[in-house]
Amino acid sequence: MRLTDKNEIRSLLQTDPRWCVYALGDLTPTMFLKCSWFTPDMTLVLHDYGTCILFAHGTGSIREALEHVRWPVHLQVRPEGLDEVARHADVTDVKRMWRMAWATEGTDSADARRSTEIADGVKRLGLPDLGALKRLYDDGAATGESPDFFYDSMVKDGVFFGIYEGPDLVAAAGTHLFAPDEHAAAIGNVYTRRDRRGRGLSRAVTSAVLHRLRHLKTVGLNVREDNAPAIRVYQSLGFEKYCEFREAVARI
Repeated sequence: MRLTDKNEIRSLLQTDPRWCVYALGDLTPTMFLKCSWFTPDMTLVLHDYGTCILFAHGTGSIREALEHVRWPVHLQVRPEGLDEVARHADVTDVKRMWRMAWATEGTDSADARRSTEIADGVKRLGLPDLGALKRLYDDGAATGESPDFFYDSMVKDGVFFGIYEGPDLVAAAGTHLFAPDEHAAAIGNVYTRRDRRGRGLSRAVTSAVLHRLRHLKTVGLNVREDNAPAIRVYQSLGFEKYCEFREAVARI
């Protein structure tokens, strides 16, 4: 059944805000217009960024939601959700992912959360920095390391910090979404130039972003299960592994 009442949708998402942090961001006025929501439980179909994305919180509404996608559809689902999609479509390009969540007070990682800072030499980035940011991300194109989900609007609407050496950005981090009205944000687009790695720059720029987000209730991120160095950095900043999920592509 299709659901249109934002308060009802929010209530369903808030049953598991860490898993649903990206969907909470889609409750902002601009994004909400691009979304279709289905219940029981909650499945989101988002038409944006030149593609179609399906997110599922549970499995009960996936079948109906698939009737409203534009193929191919990019998936963000738990393992059981992937199995459900596979009953109705061909699933390829499966990536094993962790959803990590920033620690709350009273947990072992809370001290690391409180230690975030904006260090000397770390600069808030805005639209005038777009050219330098894109050149930085292009550094990873040959090795497939460039952030694969970056759009100019994320800088305008979100929180980005970077480190310059002369005219060049050598490290940057930002947000995939920033929804302060929903008390939610997701970290993304973290990258250090290949010849400047091993110096703690990724940690420094990510720490600055998190310091700006420290008042929010729910802050999450996605990381591949096999990216051990990134996982260690995020854990040192107060993130904890929350749940496994799968990114994939489905076609008919």
